[in-house]
Amino acid sequence: MTGLALIVASQVFGDTLRWYDPKTIDFNCMGTGQPPRFHWAILLPIDSSLDGRTVHSGRVHICEPMDSSGILRLCKGFPPNVIVLDSGSFYSTEFGFYEVPFGDTIVLNQGDEIWLWCSYWQNLAEYPATADAGPAVRGFGDWVSTDGTVWSELYQYGFDYNWVMELILMPLDVKEGPARPNEKLTLLPAPGGFWITGYEGPALIYDPAGRLVLSKEIKGKTLISPLRPGVYFVVAGKQKARVAIR
Repeated sequence: MTGLALIVASQVFGDTLRWYDPKTIDFNCMGTGQPPRFHWAILLPIDSSLDGRTVHSGRVHICEPMDSSGILRLCKGFPPNVIVLDSGSFYSTEFGFYEVPFGDTIVLNQGDEIWLWCSYWQNLAEYPATADAGPAVRGFGDWVSTDGTVWSELYQYGFDYNWVMELILMPLDVKEGPARPNEKLTLLPAPGGFWITGYEGPALIYDPAGRLVLSKEIKGKTLISPLRPGVYFVVAGKQKARVAIR
């Protein structure tokens, strides 16, 4: 049990849960001759340090353009008894990370078995899943299926690496709406952006990776636009808030 606890603890990197080694991503796909339906997944056991944390999004690295869209699912349980908590589609045009925002109310609980599961239906001969150089974190980072029902670990096929996938959590110091109940910052979604009310002064808008998207002086009711669909974090004076743009 001690060894398992050490392995499970190694999944946490700040607000990101993953198994792969970012220093050894080799961008290798699965080989040719695979079935047309391809599913790959990682398992993330939730321990006491993650109890009560809120989910933000999932990311998967794709190593080549895709000829059809992929689906990224956030699931709970263990196959075949898996419950889908949220899901979203993405389409790869080049190699890199692709992110799917998940619901705002998914909370992790100690003892949960959380699956991050990606699916792809292909017309070409190769598959876009990216892996590190290994070794695989057995039982956690290297699950594969041809039908989405029966799952196996990659080592059973002679592979020894982890999928480049990760679950991103909400930062501990950022909550939905006003950070302080005695202050009045309010964010109201609008087409292509959102309104800020109840605050005057400079506001900074960040994406989930912590990059500054824009800054704006707020005077009265102010429209922040245009923004791409996704979740953004707003820092306005001493207040922090989150808003989802559809």
